[in-house]
Amino acid sequence: MLNRMVSWIKGVFTGFLLLTCMNATAHAARPFIIDTDAGVDDVIAIMYLLQRPDIHIKAITIASTGNAHCLPALRNMMGLLKLMNRTRIPVDCGRLSPLGGKHHFPQSVLDESDTLAGAASLLPKVDAISDLKAVDLMISTIKASRQPVTILAIGPLTNIAEALQKAPEIKNRIQAIYIMGGAVRVPGNLSDSGSVNQNVTAEWNIYLDPQAASMVFNQNIPIILVPLDASNKLPIAMDFYNMLKKRHHSEAAKFVYALLKRNMKFLQSNQWYFWDPLAAVIAADESIASFDMLPLKVALAPEIRSGTTMVDKSTGQNIRVAGEVDSARFKYLLVSTLNKMPSTLLYSENRGG
Repeated sequence: MLNRMVSWIKGVFTGFLLLTCMNATAHAARPFIIDTDAGVDDVIAIMYLLQRPDIHIKAITIASTGNAHCLPALRNMMGLLKLMNRTRIPVDCGRLSPLGGKHHFPQSVLDESDTLAGAASLLPKVDAISDLKAVDLMISTIKASRQPVTILAIGPLTNIAEALQKAPEIKNRIQAIYIMGGAVRVPGNLSDSGSVNQNVTAEWNIYLDPQAASMVFNQNIPIILVPLDASNKLPIAMDFYNMLKKRHHSEAAKFVYALLKRNMKFLQSNQWYFWDPLAAVIAADESIASFDMLPLKVALAPEIRSGTTMVDKSTGQNIRVAGEVDSARFKYLLVSTLNKMPSTLLYSENRGG
């Protein structure tokens, strides 16, 4: 009994210190732009960052060359922000076609993402009209920010590449770009989405617009790549679902729990991964992972290799690549942040301490 009381007191004290620090850091929050293709796992990533007081999301730009069609994606993002009382964050779609090539997701994937696998119906209703001005929104947001802006890229890199083409001066105002994408030392994942494709080395986000990815890689902007090499070790599975089932008190946690509950077949398949949430958690706290500096380039041809992230010591750009991840800490951070509670308390609770 005494040990439990001591553990409880330690947890409360730690939580108090953490909340005090969070309030202090809120005044110096890091400015972020989230460039997303608005898939199901994107929502978890965005919810996570919305719950962090040390992150100031200044804009959300939709990569319309990715997981979802523009208007459903825009409607879902606006509904998400309305649910979270964050409607002042501007959102818009980017161009509908890649900068180069004609790669695209299968229609079944687009349809699933348009509805957030059935969870979009749980969001508040909003009216969505797009001017396809995501690139202009990105440029103006970066220029207006007092601090250099960090970009979390969790879709194809079309918008970012086009923004750098249109306003090359903004690259000096970008702190870093965290990219969920690529497969460096592991196979690609094109076949995972039902695509009949002989390309076995590319990952979807890079494959959908390899020309854009190549352009971004070559901008001499600090890039942190979170490839399949890292995310393959983190399936979204029943252990995480059960953690969230036990504690889902905030609006963010309730929605993510409902989203997962509607997709039990994916949870039980062990083929659904924390692709974008991992990139979001790393962008907020790099100590969760280890990194290697690798000279990378994006293959544009032949088609069977298009979109492949390759190590090339002669022409590759030095990019920090995430490798090993503290998976237990990652899950505690994700669940605790979604619930806006200190991860130390959640850890103690799950240990029965």
